[in-house]
Amino acid sequence: MSSTTGKCLCGQITVSIPKEALNANGNTALCHCKNCCRAGGSLGSINIIVLESDVEIKGQPTIYQDSDTNSGASVQRAFCGNCGSSVYTTSPNMPGVKVVKLGLFDDIPKPSLELYCKSIPSWNKPIDGTKQFDTMPTK
Repeated sequence: MSSTTGKCLCGQITVSIPKEALNANGNTALCHCKNCCRAGGSLGSINIIVLESDVEIKGQPTIYQDSDTNSGASVQRAFCGNCGSSVYTTSPNMPGVKVVKLGLFDDIPKPSLELYCKSIPSWNKPIDGTKQFDTMPTK
């Protein structure tokens, strides 16, 4: 299985995921929740959901325990302690996967989902062809 590799701004942390994951349908999401916006200092976070066993991380991310979540579950937000780049998120509500930040990679696929659309500013329009959810969808 071939992989693609991304890196944080300073290059101290690299993340490799299967290239096939970038082409899979339904595993890329643009999240507009307040915590993703604050963690990235932007309008949201573009992510890919990948099995933990398929993610290879080199370097040592710093972990922030984010307990101020809509679900009430504390999520782990990993970032580079040197440059501050977001690397991934894990949640007890999504066991066995890492939500890897696609901004680390050169090639970013169009998201298949937009989450927390109720938080999008009125001047920012939904992406055509994506499934929009006002909050986090349930299974």
